[in-house]
Amino acid sequence: MNPDLMNEVMPSRESAELSSVAAGRKTKRKDRVGDSGDSASANSPVSQFSLRLLRAKAEMDAISQALERTGWNRRRAADLLCISYRGLAYKIRQYDITAREPHGS
Repeated sequence: MNPDLMNEVMPSRESAELSSVAAGRKTKRKDRVGDSGDSASANSPVSQFSLRLLRAKAEMDAISQALERTGWNRRRAADLLCISYRGLAYKIRQYDITAREPHGS
């Protein structure tokens, strides 16, 4: 089975964390080394520099910029990002990306 399709059918813990990032919620993750039962604070340097969080922010920024450059034409934005239209639509929903209101309105 295609791994991307598998993630859509059975969302992983990673996708749940990215969804909480998109919703603006802070997440806690258990310390995998030592497993002392404590969880790392969402404000700790480790969780602020996690690869998942950095990737999610980079994806959100790239998608937002592509949508702004194309006047929110999702087909052209997907082509610009070299991803499928469906993939872009999924990411827009996943990260809850909305059009910014123009300045002065």
